[in-house]
Amino acid sequence: MKAATANQAIRDTRLVAILRGSSTDHFVAAAQVLVEEGVLVLEFPLTSPGALDALHHAVEALDGPAVVGAGTVRTVDDARRALDAGARFLVSPSLSVPVIEYARAHDVAVLPGTFTPTEIATALESGAELVKLFPAASHRPEFLRQLRVPLPDAGVVPTGGVGLDTAAAWLAAGAVALGIGSPLTGDTLETGDLAELRVRARAWKAAVS
Repeated sequence: MKAATANQAIRDTRLVAILRGSSTDHFVAAAQVLVEEGVLVLEFPLTSPGALDALHHAVEALDGPAVVGAGTVRTVDDARRALDAGARFLVSPSLSVPVIEYARAHDVAVLPGTFTPTEIATALESGAELVKLFPAASHRPEFLRQLRVPLPDAGVVPTGGVGLDTAAAWLAAGAVALGIGSPLTGDTLETGDLAELRVRARAWKAAVS
């Protein structure tokens, strides 16, 4: 899958589901439920034990338009291992130009972590089409609205601290998508409660529609 395809999937779905947990036992089943409910973009952070194995199994198990990527990609070595496991996009917690350059060389979508206008501009200049605004809880949607005046081409994905009560405001301010972890997954990744995950997925799909 080429970078442009993954970037467009993120823009279309408007939601990046972040599956992070102390165990990956329920990751693939949870991913299948999310995809069934229309949450088609899934991020497996490398901080979860066994994340790359779970990512690989999810890529094999999911059919259709699902796009599975790796998160917490901090180094080129992380990026290489993620791509070897089948990741279709890479997400970083901070701005790493070498990771952006590696992703570009392999035609893979990358969302570098950014916090300031300078970091966002640097990410765009280095070749990223989308950027992760992290932690979003430290900003307000008005920050993004003002940012997009001088940087209208910035495809910003607020992540970290975005809830159902603030989702609409972030999207109205110009976010192209939202990165959502526990407010979407709840306890499912620990308990395996897929019915609860289905309810949460439907609420989030409604919020970004």
